[in-house]
Amino acid sequence: MSSLSFIGLGLYNEKSISLQGLEIARESDIVLAELYTSYLPELSLGNLSDLLNKDVKILKRADLEENSKEKILKLALKKNVSLFVPGDPMVATTHVSLRLQAEKMGIKTRVINSSSIISAISGATGLQIYKFGRTITIPFSEFGPIPRSIFTFIKENERIGLHTLALLDVDAEKGKYLTIDEAVKKLLSDEKKMGHGVVHEKKLTIGLSRVGSNRMRIKAGKITDLLNYEFEPPPHSMIFPTKLHFIEAEALQIICNAEKEDLEGYV
Repeated sequence: MSSLSFIGLGLYNEKSISLQGLEIARESDIVLAELYTSYLPELSLGNLSDLLNKDVKILKRADLEENSKEKILKLALKKNVSLFVPGDPMVATTHVSLRLQAEKMGIKTRVINSSSIISAISGATGLQIYKFGRTITIPFSEFGPIPRSIFTFIKENERIGLHTLALLDVDAEKGKYLTIDEAVKKLLSDEKKMGHGVVHEKKLTIGLSRVGSNRMRIKAGKITDLLNYEFEPPPHSMIFPTKLHFIEAEALQIICNAEKEDLEGYV
């Protein structure tokens, strides 16, 4: 019977794949991978192929978004296909759409979950996962000012007492990754020009680099403090905390290198 399996690659490299994911991929007729929706800095395709004892074909963005019927679904009508996805497979709407198309065509689908930045932030920072609101993505600066909606979402999350996770833009096919330094400068610049009343120089912010790896670095403090902190190379992300539980406040000091005075007004 033909099928399409979405297998999470996790946060960092091929060692993050679950045993179930490896087993399913090994039993598949065709193994595909897309690496554009996120960035796994130490993923080795050679090691992945060795683990599976078969070749892995890398898909381009267009293969998944415009040409998915030709590149993926027609194959899955006749054979067992596995698609490796960075992080957790169904976090990106692209993969949800592909799964729905497959089911409509009568292709059996299954999802093998793995870690993602969405699930890892609580363990990485000590912030409580149920206190996070809508996630935002900060785009590259060449696309113009940061959309007003980004500031609106941060403000709305804060209004109802929820933290905001900010993903920083990625263009893996071009090797471009937005950094915390660039994002902070853009946020402050656009805030100054547009007057959203959301991001100010003393705003408590957490910067995270290479979450899930043994090179992970995290810093909490005033947003301007992040400009002078030496993070590891991308992938980067940021968190804008709101009102903190006392355990969260303690975690930011112990785990995230925050100064006590930086938390004033947040506890």
